[in-house]
Amino acid sequence: MRGLTLDGVRQVSYRTDLPEPSLHEPGDALVAVRRAGLCGSDLHPYEGREAVRFGVVPGHEVVGEVLAVGDAVRRFGPGDRVLVPFTISCGACRACGTGLSSRCATGALFGYAPPGSDAPALHGGQAERLRVPLADGTLVAVPAGMADEQALLLSDNFPTGWYAAERADIAHGEPVVVVGAGAVGLCAVAAAFELGADTVLAVDPVEGRRRRAADLGAAVAAPEDAASAAAAIAGADSVGSVIEAAGTRAASALAFSLIRPGGTLSVIAVQTADRLAFAPVDAYDVNLTVRFGRAPVRSLLDRLLPRVAAGLRIPTGAVVSHPRVALEDGPALYRRFAAREPGLVKALFDVGSAAGS
Repeated sequence: MRGLTLDGVRQVSYRTDLPEPSLHEPGDALVAVRRAGLCGSDLHPYEGREAVRFGVVPGHEVVGEVLAVGDAVRRFGPGDRVLVPFTISCGACRACGTGLSSRCATGALFGYAPPGSDAPALHGGQAERLRVPLADGTLVAVPAGMADEQALLLSDNFPTGWYAAERADIAHGEPVVVVGAGAVGLCAVAAAFELGADTVLAVDPVEGRRRRAADLGAAVAAPEDAASAAAAIAGADSVGSVIEAAGTRAASALAFSLIRPGGTLSVIAVQTADRLAFAPVDAYDVNLTVRFGRAPVRSLLDRLLPRVAAGLRIPTGAVVSHPRVALEDGPALYRRFAAREPGLVKALFDVGSAAGS
């Protein structure tokens, strides 16, 4: 099987001899991957900011077609077109039942294996085929007529941006600041408008990403201009809702500096630093509400898909910069993404036909 493996820090390999996945449990499904995303959080282990076990197929964003299912799978069968949220979930535990599928009692993250453990890895989607445990609780049918690019964004970035905006306590007609205009940040900009924001200010050091945010209707600023830009949209009242979608200490410090007393800071970016950029007493002194955590994509899709069917727009054009990258170009793509190449925001691997190529 063709695919990528993360073999060390800044070491991604293209392979043609990967073992074929198989059905291990009655609840498993095998999926032929059509498109797989390269996510900003894939860079954390690639750049050595997150400890992982190497030799694993990376990637946690997938659209594909079911090839085979185990005897216990009831909701899906061969030929079904599906999107794969980035974590598996049973759909029956307390976390799943309360809408927190990302913390399922038996859940796991695709493309990840903990360091120092001999537990089997849950290989990711940057390969031709993917084993999906807990298929009935994890997989989601792709609505008829939906493009692969849209479905791919629904596997992670768009629900994640939506979750960030929902937790930011956006008041109707009030301004919102989004720090970080990568794929998730851009989705958060779109979601903030949908949830009632009057003005959204997108802050990012990369001019091309600011242009994409502007295409979504946002005011934009470089980090050094963020304070004055926030004052311009909020006036003397300042900003009550700030979303941090970059994941750096500098971004967290900036986000904290822009928020007014009594405001809400919604931190959606994966955090790899060992401490916050602001002290507990600083948060205490401004009565700050701070919300962290991984988006429960599978749970959110139950609410989002009806809204998409009713006309909610997935901002594919603004987010997806490279819709078709060959798997064999994966090592170079990781290098380009890590170098913050201008114009590269969201890339999708074009893995092949449903039958696998």
